[in-house]
Amino acid sequence: MRQLARKLQQFMVGRYGNDEFTLFLSLAGLILGLLANFKYLGFLYYIGAILIIFGLFRTLSKNYNARRKELNWYLLWSAKPKAEIKLLINRIQERETHKYFKCKNCKAVLRVPKGRGKIEITCPKCRAKVIKKT
Repeated sequence: MRQLARKLQQFMVGRYGNDEFTLFLSLAGLILGLLANFKYLGFLYYIGAILIIFGLFRTLSKNYNARRKELNWYLLWSAKPKAEIKLLINRIQERETHKYFKCKNCKAVLRVPKGRGKIEITCPKCRAKVIKKT
């Protein structure tokens, strides 16, 4: 068993390996493969297989520059959805203790403690002031 692990390790020397984008491709491919079991969604199997194969190609690739460019593109593309999901989770977890408002000027999300009555909220980004009831 150790000999097989050593051979696999030697095979992977100089190759790109896994990263966040490869993990996303693999998971998306698996989910599409599962959805392909439903009626009229069989074509998703092929899309999922292509995603998994592309993820495997990225893992075994020796072209670091191209894989790094793809990773940077993915990180830029996924930053906003990740931030929105994180904000939603925080809002759900803190719904008993905090209230969230959006600034009318810059659209920044402002978090204030609940139960303070009417307070003046100052946006840290644009310094706009608004009076809200918490």
